[in-house]
Amino acid sequence: MMKWQGFYLSDHTASLQKVDRKDQLKLNRAHSEKMETEDIEKVINTAVVKKLPVKIERNVQDKDGYLAPFIEGKIDGYYLDKLVLGEAFISIDEIYAIKYM
Repeated sequence: MMKWQGFYLSDHTASLQKVDRKDQLKLNRAHSEKMETEDIEKVINTAVVKKLPVKIERNVQDKDGYLAPFIEGKIDGYYLDKLVLGEAFISIDEIYAIKYM
């Protein structure tokens, strides 16, 4: 961080505010209601057949205890016990909730 005669430069304060906003979003993110496996499978099947985009909440936390970011997109297919969304492979066991977008 740079100071100029004891004042922070505006570029630096703006970048700090962006970081603070991202941290606040992480802290405020909460799970929706946990879905049963049968309900998750129904949503997945409908999304695949109708080619609907979905929003997936995973039951995964990072090392600091924050929830993993939501994954959004169309389901391209299955591979073993994983869903394929673009380049992401998501284990069906990791899915906490899934919704149509």
